[in-house]
Amino acid sequence: MTVEFYILVIPFCVIPVFLVSLDYLNRNAEIKQRNFNVIDFDKFVKRKEEGDAVDHDIAELLDINKIAA
Repeated sequence: MTVEFYILVIPFCVIPVFLVSLDYLNRNAEIKQRNFNVIDFDKFVKRKEEGDAVDHDIAELLDINKIAA
């Protein structure tokens, strides 16, 4: 095989694989980030009712009592 063949074939094989791998890793990171940001609203309300101070303050900021009424 000639050197020209390697010069032409290697970039067209390696670069697409590299780009697809980067795209996969980026999408995987986005999915993890979205799942990390999800708040379980029922658990939040239950902790609020139990009197958790942090959740109670957040509930006041969100006006959950007005939403529930």
